Formats: sequence, C-alpha cells, structure tokens
Amino acid sequence: PSLRHEDVACCSRMAKSTNHTAHNQSYKNHRNGIKKQDALKKGQKRTLKGMDPKFLRNLRFAKKWNGKGRASSEE
Repeated sequence: PSLRHEDVACCSRMAKSTNHTAHNQSYKNHRNGIKKQDALKKGQKRTLKGMDPKFLRNLRFAKKWNGKGRASSEE
C-alpha cells in the first residue's frame, strides 16, 4: 500500500504552540520587588481621571470657595 500525498502532509505538520503562558512572570516581578501603589513620591498627587464627574465638579467649587463663602462674609 503506497501512501498518498494527503496522508503524508497531515502527519508531518508541526504541533501548534501555546498563545500565552504565565511561566517566569512571577519570578521577573519579584526580582525588583513588588512595589506598593499607595506610596506617592514627594510632589506627586493622585490622578482624578476616571472619577465621578459630578463629584469632581463639586470638588472644584469646594476648593475655589474654601474659607471665603457665605459664612465667613457674614461675620
């Protein structure tokens, strides 16, 4: 029995490789140490991006009129 071309082609294909693996990632992360996100350096402040727009608008007005609103002008 002779082998046809289609039979040979199907058996000689390479196996598929994996698309993603977590191998070595934990080691790489721990080499320099996993840093805390909470600690901000001097002169840095936390970004307001992604926060509630209604809250941010009120925050702007609160900062603008802090200490010089109705209560302080009546005295």
